[in-house]
Amino acid sequence: MRVPLRWLREYVDIELEPEQLADALTMSGTKVESIDRVGGGLKRVTSGRVVSVVPHPESGRLLVVELDIGPRQAPKRVVTAATNVAEGCVVPVVLAGGSLVDGEEIGEMEFEGVRSEGMLLSARELGISEDGSGILLLPDSVKPGDDIVESLGLCDDVLELEITPNRPDCLCMSGVARELAAITRKPLRMPMAACVEVTQPARDMINVVIEAPDLCYRYCARVIRRVRSRQSPIWMQARLAAAGVRPISAVVDVTNYVMLELNQPLHAFDYDKVAQRTIIVRRAREDERLVTLDGAERELNSDMLMIADSERALAVAGVMGGVASEITEKTETVLLESACFARQSVWRTSRTLKLRTEASSRFEKGLDPVAAPPALDRAAGLLAQMGAGEACSGIVEVYPSPQAPAVVETTDRWIERRLGAGIGADRIADCLTRLGFGVCTQGVPDGATRMIVSVPSFRGDVRQPVDLVEEVARVWGYNEVPAAIPEGTLPGGYSDEYAFFERVREALVGAGGTEALTFPFMSEADLGMMGFAPDDSRRMAVRVANPLAEEQSLMRTTMYPAMLAALRTNVNRRRRGVFLFEIGRTYSPTDAVRLGVEPARGETPALERSVLAGVMSGVGDGGTWYAPERRYDFYDAKGAVEGLCARLHIDGVTFSRAECPPFHPGRTAAVVRDGVRLGTVGQVHPLVAGSYQVPEATMLFELDMALLMEAAQSPREYAPLPKYPAVERDIAVVLGRDVASCDVERAIRRAGGALVESVRLFDVYEGPQVGEGRRSLAFSITYQAADRTLTDAEVNEVHDAVRASLARELFAVLR
Repeated sequence: MRVPLRWLREYVDIELEPEQLADALTMSGTKVESIDRVGGGLKRVTSGRVVSVVPHPESGRLLVVELDIGPRQAPKRVVTAATNVAEGCVVPVVLAGGSLVDGEEIGEMEFEGVRSEGMLLSARELGISEDGSGILLLPDSVKPGDDIVESLGLCDDVLELEITPNRPDCLCMSGVARELAAITRKPLRMPMAACVEVTQPARDMINVVIEAPDLCYRYCARVIRRVRSRQSPIWMQARLAAAGVRPISAVVDVTNYVMLELNQPLHAFDYDKVAQRTIIVRRAREDERLVTLDGAERELNSDMLMIADSERALAVAGVMGGVASEITEKTETVLLESACFARQSVWRTSRTLKLRTEASSRFEKGLDPVAAPPALDRAAGLLAQMGAGEACSGIVEVYPSPQAPAVVETTDRWIERRLGAGIGADRIADCLTRLGFGVCTQGVPDGATRMIVSVPSFRGDVRQPVDLVEEVARVWGYNEVPAAIPEGTLPGGYSDEYAFFERVREALVGAGGTEALTFPFMSEADLGMMGFAPDDSRRMAVRVANPLAEEQSLMRTTMYPAMLAALRTNVNRRRRGVFLFEIGRTYSPTDAVRLGVEPARGETPALERSVLAGVMSGVGDGGTWYAPERRYDFYDAKGAVEGLCARLHIDGVTFSRAECPPFHPGRTAAVVRDGVRLGTVGQVHPLVAGSYQVPEATMLFELDMALLMEAAQSPREYAPLPKYPAVERDIAVVLGRDVASCDVERAIRRAGGALVESVRLFDVYEGPQVGEGRRSLAFSITYQAADRTLTDAEVNEVHDAVRASLARELFAVLR
């Protein structure tokens, strides 16, 4: 939010420099992002009364204007092409040697033989508005020679504030002024809300009906008659421009001004376009449509709140008005709306329609229903002050369920314990009173002071005693809280899950991986590109109600699409070798959601599962003078999983052939331990790789983190270092290609028993010598006993048993 200091000084005296003011606000919880200087480029800008206007002697489109720029100043001659300049009017002029708001310097110039000693200015060149159609005509109160930069407030310091969602009361000038008054102990001057009314009652001109009281807490309306189409005063335009709002017309500018001043959005309807003089606040009808002020036709639904008459919808409540009731130059009577709508309703409607406005950004944070009538009075008073309309007497109001003020009870000692400082009940009450709270104190037998605090209606974020502690601390001053070393045992430390995840990260980073962070979404297109079957459970995804983009319309059921998209990004940036991993979550719908049952508020629609996913592609080892370049393959991905399991001390992990999308048939393995599938590792199917525009030789793996963590909790067994020598024997067998090497290893260990220390596959051969559909596997087996040195006879006996077992169980042919 932009806060011009000249405007702010209308409500509170400011003695601090802008930098000191910014620091004070930031330290009290209202963060100042930056200080912007507006109008600083205006130099030698003054006012001049037009003495004469004559046509240029050599040009039919130019005029020569003589200006009186004040006493003791020689008249100035200026050449202009503007046609709205006449004798007697007062206009802004930048004299030679001065500059415009954008810093452009102006000097004397000659136009076809006539020298111009300056330049007449439009509102755009002064930085007031975008209107550059003619010279700005100044009010009669401005005298020739006046410094209009100062008198109109065109040069100002503007604070850019970052307002947190729980403090909507600071989204207006009076709210920031209240904060500043509390900090600096200065009196607060709230804007005058009274207005002069004519005798015609507003209740005879308009009727208001609320059909959705759960979405509209209060609705107030005022009728302004004899509306005159004109521009708002220059001072108002300058303030709006400094605050970042474009001036448009008197009525629109007043509604924006009051919104920025009191944080109460207003909307103006053309009264004569309201059918049967009745406003109905209702839900939209199915398939109802409305053309909003931006010219777009909006499709509405029954969850949206509308402002309507007896025939049609007029506006989207809290978001934007409609063209059908728009204010035009022919408007003679205006209906002003000031209301309080349910913030969740405005939030949902704004996002469904993809339409966010200054009004919706305020309503969705929750506004004060008490502020609705004063805002109408303030707007009516401003319109009357500038001669733009007359207010009919009274406000037409519907307030179905008035809200009682919130009351919070606590004690001074309770607050002091949370502050860590004894500041006393009087100082606590003073801090709260300065912020607009009502405080009543009572003594209690234990010596403490009971404090009954009435919360102002504009502070919807204060409902508990701990909220009062924050208010006291920031007004008293965070720097005033004494520093103290905490006593006792401090809680803390990592959770078991977080610590385990860190071990996984360290293991994969040590293996050469880089951690990625992706969005937890996917799209319908991803499901098709993955090649999932129609009945695949991964197609059952939770749909996002208001996705930011179509490719983020579903909560992901697998991390494969995100990892392939991340790989594509790296490949497009010419990374030659990529190994990425991520520990993320996947989401599957609950049984109720699968059956079409809408989850209740607060209930989760999805079951979350922690997953480890990784992707490899490109160059694994760069080539050097002593070793050739090597690219990632299936065994690199398998090795990464094996290395991870080794670092986590997970034994008994095997890899068995598997076929499932999005993997390549025959190049995919299921990661299994004790009959439980931990995940999958393999090469991406060529069609999937092509769909994601990644190299065909891309490896993926995905592991269930909960199962990994459970496996890592298994008790560890330790054995002493061997005292006796080991014996190695090799064995080569010919088997069918469908027999996995892990099955051969298990058979060797079963037959060899406790004497088999290790089994290592060191050669694989396929060719005509072993026959079609068969292959030769050669293993090195290490035999070792913990209590003795094995003899040749013992080793031969066990080795023969292994050979016999392989022939019997796997139909292996010994070579």
